[in-house]
Amino acid sequence: MPRYPRLLASLRSGVWLSPERVTGYLRLLILTNLLGLTLAICRAHGWFLPPEPHFSIEFMSFYAAGKLVNAGTPALVYAPGIPLSAYIDSLHITPFHWAMQQRISGDPKIVNFSFFYPPVYWLLCAPLAYLGFYPAFFTWITLTFAFLLAALRRIAGRWQLLWPILAYLPVIKNAAVGENAFLSTALLAFGLLHLERRPYLAGLFFGGLCYKPHFLLPVGILLLAGLQWRAILTAALSAATLCLAAAVLYGWQPWIDYFTIAVPHAAWAFRHGGFSYAIQVTPFSALRLLGGSLPLADAAQTLTALFAALSLIFAASRATPNIRAAVLAASFPLLCSVMLDYDYALTGLAILFLALEAQRTGFLPWEKSALAALFALPLLTLALRTQLHLPLDPLVPIAFIALLCQRIRLTPAQIS
Repeated sequence: MPRYPRLLASLRSGVWLSPERVTGYLRLLILTNLLGLTLAICRAHGWFLPPEPHFSIEFMSFYAAGKLVNAGTPALVYAPGIPLSAYIDSLHITPFHWAMQQRISGDPKIVNFSFFYPPVYWLLCAPLAYLGFYPAFFTWITLTFAFLLAALRRIAGRWQLLWPILAYLPVIKNAAVGENAFLSTALLAFGLLHLERRPYLAGLFFGGLCYKPHFLLPVGILLLAGLQWRAILTAALSAATLCLAAAVLYGWQPWIDYFTIAVPHAAWAFRHGGFSYAIQVTPFSALRLLGGSLPLADAAQTLTALFAALSLIFAASRATPNIRAAVLAASFPLLCSVMLDYDYALTGLAILFLALEAQRTGFLPWEKSALAALFALPLLTLALRTQLHLPLDPLVPIAFIALLCQRIRLTPAQIS
């Protein structure tokens, strides 16, 4: 057989992913990830390597916001400190939030991180800020990772299936910088876990995503398409309760500032390179990284979002629970207008749910290779988008969802 047809046949069947080869790849990735994490920590602290000057981590933003809230000045998290119109259409950070980061770090030139989250997130940031910075950081990572492990353990059924998560790059990235992908992924996972039998409980978990309100869009589409009214009701109630608690504790003015200052400022910053297009993982950012205009990037985002939304609607009425969950998890990079590389932890749930379905029915053509591509997606993003400015990564979730929709179209007899 000629070389290229043989390669395509191998990719189609997935025969190249033998158990021994998968185990070898995963072990190599784990070692690489842990080595990279160790080097990053040493570089940040100047241990054995020249320090990276003025470096900080994303958790600093959460911690500084919590400090301002605990000082009785929550409105300063969003207050611009310069004329409002000029601030919104700019890449500035609020001077009060930046000053708090400088005070915490003791570095007047520290790399600053913005805070674009709603006041409901302060329910977590404020208690952590009563601790020292490093105790707060390790408490945050430990608790959110334990929360995620509990969710994955319930879904997978046994601990042995969970060790590959150490090979998944977003897990290491999130742990290194103290971001919130563990929390988001755990909330989504627990919601999907309970959606069939305990929809009211599922809604409570989904509602917790209100701290990242744009992440509610894919979930909302799936629930509405599936007429999951009980889950929708409790999701709305849990989100409203959390938001009301934040208003009672911190006042209404921060909410007004959030919608009138933080939201439009964030929208402008993400659209105009305030966050590098190389670390954003949306179709919009891909077109911008390639030099596309704003209208062209908006068109790409709209078309891929439409594809993902229609796929979710299709899956809601016809797919098995595992495949429906996989479509939802894979849709996040296509439906959410703001998503950063560490948020691929959410997309990783699609790998688990398809693998669980395949244990029951067997893999269909191309699915093993699609799983490998989705698992490698964060590495592809790092290598191609970040280093080469070649953002091919949106093609992977598109192809993955297309394969899932093909599976949904088949009858049980055709699958088996």
